[in-house]
Amino acid sequence: MKSSRNKKVAIISAILFFIGLALFNLSGLGIVPIFIVVISFFTSLIHGWLYLSGQKETDVFTAYQNGAKTKAKALHSGLQDGKKNK
Repeated sequence: MKSSRNKKVAIISAILFFIGLALFNLSGLGIVPIFIVVISFFTSLIHGWLYLSGQKETDVFTAYQNGAKTKAKALHSGLQDGKKNK
């Protein structure tokens, strides 16, 4: 069975998120744990959403392009229907 890239990235990001939370207890690291927590949280959120939406092997940029293309088609067809009704 083929494994999903987005699933792997989401799981690794979630693990790094919890490691970052654990690093808050160490006082000598400064603001490094904050960066780890913020970046890994949003990476896990984005890739988890891509996995759950069915785009298992696409990257974020391709998913954005597909969404923009769908939106453009919907706007174009909506404008065409408006011209036909007048």
